[in-house]
Amino acid sequence: MNTSRRRFTAALAVMAGVFSALPSAAQDLPKPFVVYDDELKNGWQNWSWAKAKLSVPAGSSKPIKVEGDAWSALALHHDAFSTEGFTKLSFYINGGAVGGQKLMVRVQADGKIIEADYVIEPKAKTWAVVEVPLKDIKAANRIIDGVVLQGQGEAYPAYYVTRIQLE
Repeated sequence: MNTSRRRFTAALAVMAGVFSALPSAAQDLPKPFVVYDDELKNGWQNWSWAKAKLSVPAGSSKPIKVEGDAWSALALHHDAFSTEGFTKLSFYINGGAVGGQKLMVRVQADGKIIEADYVIEPKAKTWAVVEVPLKDIKAANRIIDGVVLQGQGEAYPAYYVTRIQLE
């Protein structure tokens, strides 16, 4: 192989690496983009800093059981992607035996939490659908790499969450 051909081949390899590292475009992602439904889906990973147990049997579903110390969080990570074309984050949540946990709904970008004042308080022993407009958590038309449900200034008892998705 001559020198020019080797340089061209090397340049193509570098370009392929650069382009494969670019964030996924929303049009390339399934709609809805499922994060969790009985198990993590579509390349999502558990990066939690709370006690998060995946696929806990609960009737006909297998939600995530989460409990933690002050400021701990369920944190689900994905390679960076654009939220363009999505308008909300939705999930089912159950406050467990006690309920009333104060949980901040947030996203991450470049591994850092985007500050947003969106707080939910799940009810005890009751499943509820939560639909969070992406604009309310500063995630509309943005490159993100995580979804976070973070407790506040005190430890919290177990809650359950499932069917997490971007729509």
